Parts: sequence; C-alpha cells; structure tokens
Amino acid sequence: MNFEKVSIYIGATDENEGLKKTVDYIMETCDINDIDRVVMVYPKRAAEQCVNAIEMLSRKYPGKVFGMMQTRPYIGGGIRDGFDSAASSHIMLLPGDLGVSLDCIPRMVNGAKAEPETIIKTSRWLKKGSFHEYDPTRKIFNRLAQIFLKILFLSDLTDFTLPVQTMPTELYKSIDFRELNFPFLIELVVAPLRIGAKFREIPVECMSRTEGKSKNSFRQTALYLKTALRVRFSSKKKLIKR
Repeated sequence: MNFEKVSIYIGATDENEGLKKTVDYIMETCDINDIDRVVMVYPKRAAEQCVNAIEMLSRKYPGKVFGMMQTRPYIGGGIRDGFDSAASSHIMLLPGDLGVSLDCIPRMVNGAKAEPETIIKTSRWLKKGSFHEYDPTRKIFNRLAQIFLKILFLSDLTDFTLPVQTMPTELYKSIDFRELNFPFLIELVVAPLRIGAKFREIPVECMSRTEGKSKNSFRQTALYLKTALRVRFSSKKKLIKR
C-alpha cells in the first residue's frame, strides 16, 4: 500500500488553548498536501469554551478542519466514530490537552510516508527524561505495566498505554474493536499487535495537562488489564471483522 493522506483525529471535551495550539501547529508545520482533514471529536456535553474553540478553528481553516459530535458514548466511542469516518489512507490519533510534544506529529507523518504499512507509534519510554511534571507514583505503576505487557505479548514495544499513533486506515477498519471507554486506548495498540501488525516507535515528551480535567480513573485504568488479557488470549481470527 501507499501513503496518500492522513486524517488526524483529536479528542476534545473541555480543552480550549490546547486545541488551538495543536491545530495551528499541524496547519503551520505539516505539508498541507499530506493532510486530508483534522477532526476534533467531542461529546454532546462538551464544555462551552471547547465547542467555541472548535467552531473558531473550523472557520479559520475551512475545508480542512472540522468538528464532529460523537454518537457513541465515552472516549473510545468518540474515537471510533471519528476513525470510522476516515476516507484517507492513514489515520492519526492525538490528545487535545497537549499531553505529548507536538513535534511528534510531522515525525509520524514522515514515518508513515516512508513505511506506509507500519504503525508509527509514540513512546514516552524510548528516551530518558521524557516525563515532565508526572506523578512519581503513576510513573512507577506505568513502568511496571509496560514490563508486564511486554512479557504478556512477547513484544519489543516500550509503551503499550500511549495510543498516539498513525496507522493504515484499512488496518483499523479490519479489526473488530469492542471497547468504548478508556480501555479502547490500549485495545488500539494491542489488537493490531496481536494480529501481527508491524510497529515502529518514536520518542515523545510527555507533559501534564494544563487545562481541563482528566476523565480517566483508577477503575478505568485497571480495566486496561482486562482488555489486554482478552486480546492476548483471543485467536487472531476472532479479532478480525468477518
């Protein structure tokens, strides 16, 4: 397959300045010919300032930047709504809260152009000192989780729980994804991994949220394990759409 264009999907709920900085960076830094569209996916009850930012950016970049109200529930449902609408050769997932350094965006695009069949994935663990203002306890648990998942999937990946990545749209649409809430974020990594998709990781800086409030919880994070185990011990045929 070849790289043609990438559609970039950004999850949004109560972000404002983060959305503006992210979309402006994409439009100012990336080759516009590589971008099919930038879509900010938001729930019905998104914060007013978030919806205002989405409308402003859609007016600022007509025909390239769009808002999309999700129909499925929860964060995973919103991402799946966005990805399902893609007509480009590749799709990219980004956070709207500046949780990762924006310089990963053109690097993922260039990686997909060079290796169009490969998932170009970011990792906070490839480069020492990539976590900034990150809770020390959470960092320890994150590190232990990566070790466990590496053993569970017999994989060389270093960051299973960060789904900021660019992947072939055809690959995404071939997989029978099931999760709707936060566990979809790990399913988006481990389901392609389980069926044999090729990954290449690139280092990324990780920053603390500067606006809005995280909707994740300890319970949702714990459910990552259940999803990972389900995917790992499912036959590859069961993970593919029929």
